Order: sequence, then C-alpha cells, then structure tokens
Amino acid sequence: MSNQMKQPGSNEPHLQLRPARREDADQVIPLLYQAIGDIAYALAGESNHEQAMQILKQFYMQEDNRISYRHVTVMEHGEDIAGILVAYDGSEADRLDQPILDRSGRSQDEKYAIIKETRPGEYYLDTLSVSESYQGQGIGRALMAAFEQQGRELGHDRVALIVERDNGRALMLYERQGYTKDDVIVIAGHEYNHMIKPIQQD
Repeated sequence: MSNQMKQPGSNEPHLQLRPARREDADQVIPLLYQAIGDIAYALAGESNHEQAMQILKQFYMQEDNRISYRHVTVMEHGEDIAGILVAYDGSEADRLDQPILDRSGRSQDEKYAIIKETRPGEYYLDTLSVSESYQGQGIGRALMAAFEQQGRELGHDRVALIVERDNGRALMLYERQGYTKDDVIVIAGHEYNHMIKPIQQD
C-alpha cells in the first residue's frame, strides 16, 4: 500500500498506509487495547493486564490468528504509528480464533468466551484505533476508506463491524457512512450492534 496523506511543509513526514510488520508490535498492541478494551482480556484468556498484553503481542507476532500482523494495516507518520485497522474475511473467523482458544494456560472461565463477531460473506473490521495524539486529523476516515477498499479488492460485496450500543457518537458516525444495524451481540458483558454496509465493486 502506498496511500499517502500529505502534511504541510516539504520536510514534514507524511502519513502513509502500509501493511503492519512484526516489529510494530510495541506500538500496535496499545492501540488495539485502546479500541477493544475488555475484549482484550477475553482474547488473552487472562485478567492480569501485563500478562494479557504480552499474550496479545505473541499472537500479533504469529501468522494465523485474528490479530496477527498479517491482518493489520497501519497509518504511519515518521517513526510513529498514528492508527491501525485489523480486518479479515468473516468466513475465516472460526479458523482464526482456534489458535487463541487452543493457547496452553488459557482460562476456561466463561467470561473469557470468544464470541463470533462476524459472518461468512462479509469483510470484517475487527478493530480501528487512532492514537490520541493523532485524533482529529481525518485518520479514522482514511482507515475506514482503506478497509472498505480492501474488501472490494478481495471481492466482497459487504463489509461489517461492531460498535457498543451505548456509544452514540460512533453509531451516528457509522450510520452516516452507510452502515445499518442488523443484530445485537454480547461480548465480555457489553452489548454491541453488528452493522453492515454493501460495497460496490470497482
């Protein structure tokens, strides 16, 4: 990916979208946690924050699970990662969750149950997060556009995401972008609206 957002001043680094790399882990994982909150502990199967973040980092570095670096796109500004998106084919969800469920030492407490968030046929936005120091610069919109374009390029005719039901601001934002609610799911004790949007093929 070579999408760039020019910044003023010829010597200023510009914002650039690119596939994530393993070495981005130390910046990606805090942004992931910022966006998903308690779901992070469900994925880790662990309540201790430091241990949970370390487990998520290990999953990120691996090849084949829902938060693998291979499913992450970053918005880079110089040495900083200003934002991330995590997305994958909904038909792959069970397979991508299996390594997480199979982790040795994972708590079997039902509060850590992995709830299916997506369905076959949709390209799913698992996570979108923008660093606090980069918010208000259009990065979230650029990441959303990149996500939808990825879905088109992979041949999907709809994209999907979830948003907490009491997050009115985010709900309005996604509705304005053409997403509609079609289901409610409960994850880690929180209710989320599952939202879908048809996308036109280029």
